[in-house]
Amino acid sequence: MADNPENENKLDQPFPLWFVLMIPVYVTIALGIFVFPVAGDWQWITGWVFVLSLSINIAISYGIINQKNPRVLRNRAQMKKTGLTQKTRKPASSDRFIYPMMAVGYFGSMILAALSHRWGWYEVPMLFILIAVVFMNFGVVILNLATFQNSFASKVLDIRQEQVLVDSGMYAHVRHPLYAGAILMALFIPLALGSLWGLLPALLAAAALVIRIEFEEEMLVKGMEGYADYQQRVKYKLIPGIY
Repeated sequence: MADNPENENKLDQPFPLWFVLMIPVYVTIALGIFVFPVAGDWQWITGWVFVLSLSINIAISYGIINQKNPRVLRNRAQMKKTGLTQKTRKPASSDRFIYPMMAVGYFGSMILAALSHRWGWYEVPMLFILIAVVFMNFGVVILNLATFQNSFASKVLDIRQEQVLVDSGMYAHVRHPLYAGAILMALFIPLALGSLWGLLPALLAAAALVIRIEFEEEMLVKGMEGYADYQQRVKYKLIPGIY
């Protein structure tokens, strides 16, 4: 079935500015409500550096993406799987356990970090916290740049009807730059909050993303023309020259 030109045109229309600005506001409120009550301290400076740096990063990234490639935001807002076939349905179903693993990993790392502050467990020195904030936000930048370069970078495992292989930009060097950024962000979230204990669930989040790559590649090999050849051209999944 041919794509509806009107729908295609709508996908490329930027969201209103007020809507895009609401995203970092929502992130600030959501993380604030999540982190500070657990820490028992609304004046926790490290917590505010964490929350506000992420919100500012997202505001800038989403503002650029909305103007340059708004289709990214519209595609990532869709959680319904529409392009699965009999061949791709099984690997795509891994979302049912991968998403809970990621949720436990990401949110668990923040909870343990907040509890570390509340109960006075060992905290990372401020210099290392600031370095961790930089690396965490660098991970977010990599993640958002990957989505900017690949309009089909969905949040769910799916192959949309109009989807094509993207092998330029960062995708010319590694096959999953979005996951590389997400893993970097996950590993530095607890350190940015001053906690070593939070690394335990953060490692679970990183492991979940590595596992998800295997299911995603199985789905793409079975359902996307040219992906097997792309695997041969681009050898590395996450880190050029290493993995």
